[in-house]
Amino acid sequence: MTDEPNRIKVSDRVTIYPRGRKRIWCAEFSQDGEHRRVSLKTTNKRVALDKAVRLAADLAEHTYRSPPRPVTVAQAVEDYLGYLRTEHRARKTLVKYHGIFDRFVTYLAEQRVLRLGQVTAGHFDRYRAHRQKSRHRKTVYTEGVVIKQLFRWARTRKLVTEDVLADVRLHKPPLVPKTAPTLAQVARLLAAADEPLRTYLSFLAFTGMRAGELQRLRLEDIDRTGNWVHVVSRPGHETKTRMSRKIPIHPRLQAILGIIRASGGTWLFTAAPSTKYPDGGRPISVKRLNEQFTRLAARLGLPVGRESGFVVHSLRHFFETAAVNARVPQRVVDAWLGHRSDRSMAAVYYHLGDEESHQFMGSVPFGMGEPAADAGREDAS
Repeated sequence: MTDEPNRIKVSDRVTIYPRGRKRIWCAEFSQDGEHRRVSLKTTNKRVALDKAVRLAADLAEHTYRSPPRPVTVAQAVEDYLGYLRTEHRARKTLVKYHGIFDRFVTYLAEQRVLRLGQVTAGHFDRYRAHRQKSRHRKTVYTEGVVIKQLFRWARTRKLVTEDVLADVRLHKPPLVPKTAPTLAQVARLLAAADEPLRTYLSFLAFTGMRAGELQRLRLEDIDRTGNWVHVVSRPGHETKTRMSRKIPIHPRLQAILGIIRASGGTWLFTAAPSTKYPDGGRPISVKRLNEQFTRLAARLGLPVGRESGFVVHSLRHFFETAAVNARVPQRVVDAWLGHRSDRSMAAVYYHLGDEESHQFMGSVPFGMGEPAADAGREDAS
């Protein structure tokens, strides 16, 4: 067994003693005919005795479970992401989670914490404080929620004996109202934009689509006969809510639809050929679209930036503001935008008819605009 002289017999089955250079107390006992030794994770004799008494009671009542085998944080992350893939989480969500976990694992490694069982609430708090130095409060909150999900899942899979973050409470930052451009400002942006940027911005402003949804539009998603834009959630290219929807085409978009050229590939709008993609055919870049928008807005003297100015997502805010101000019911606007924040039974039972949807869209005073130039593909410049 051991030559340790400070052995203390706690019960017929449990004996404890300090071990190693740090004199951490361990317990020895037999279970199912096998000799076992576990660390009590304390150098305090009284605490060790208390833990050993509980251990002896669990053994007597057959409720003791052996601690899980040590698993690295990196392996737990890989297993958790694999679980999320089997649950058909959206690709965008998996990419986002992967980045969050990569940063967390790297930080822990710098603190010489490699195993999941070594992580404490203190590590979590210090990591969040570290991130807060360079990231917005909302970003740090979101990352904290995702990391807590990892530990909650690890507990259900018996990778750890306890969820050390279970009692950690995160306070969600208050929502800060975002500014939205006016119709006059949108008109200035469209007048100053070259094609195909003008077409992209028109679609976003007068449908309320997300930029990622515009990126994934296909030619068959445009119903010219029924006057609908179909935002389709497809495997591998899901919408944020994983639900498809359709948006009535406002008269302001009619002239644009008449001159759009099909890209000839999968996507309605494609990026220009490049050195890396000489044949083109790839979808437009949301990042580049936002950069083009903010450069244009800054050139016109409009405020830019997520905190107190405009970004390309602000066109979605413009659409909602214009629709609500035109007295379109919020439930109708939410249906167009693909919002699912309302979990009431009214949201379940409410049905928006096609005719009513078109009537509501026609009541929004976007105007008629001017016919756009030939659009569909990005210029090489």
